[in-house]
Amino acid sequence: KIRKNGGNPYIIPGGGSNPTGALGYVNCAMELVGQLNDQGLNADHLVIATGSAGTHAGLVLGMEATRSGIPVLGICVGAEKKAQEEKVFNLVQSTTEFMGITGSVNRDAVVANGDYVGPGYGKPTEGMIEAVQLLAREEGILLDPVYSGKGMAGLIDLVRNGHFKKGENVVFLHTG
Repeated sequence: KIRKNGGNPYIIPGGGSNPTGALGYVNCAMELVGQLNDQGLNADHLVIATGSAGTHAGLVLGMEATRSGIPVLGICVGAEKKAQEEKVFNLVQSTTEFMGITGSVNRDAVVANGDYVGPGYGKPTEGMIEAVQLLAREEGILLDPVYSGKGMAGLIDLVRNGHFKKGENVVFLHTG
């Protein structure tokens, strides 16, 4: 219908997860690194929820492009680790092709953790419920139950289980 009326439609994929969408999170990574540098802060890890892959791919590419040394860990919200990592890396590759910098990110830069998916995408877990309630009560931060809630549940559990070293600074990127 749009074409018939002389327009040129643009189809946005789920989650905006294509090279154009991933570029938004390349810019996000650059902004985050700039803010850390401007404030004299150090981040040892960046943790996010990962689903449709655009956020994760863009952040990995941005962190690699800035040579920040900050690894990105995606907490899976629907897929298992291997499938999610492949989806993210494929989008990283197509985004680098789009940018004309093919081969600039190694496969090992894409890391996901599938331990917090629970019964599936959009289905609650005890950890997610705890994370949503904890952050709302203690910090006044609202998390959604599908993405940021599961991502934060993963982060909380990883901290409790000693995944991060004492004294390391971990940034959780809340994507709304």
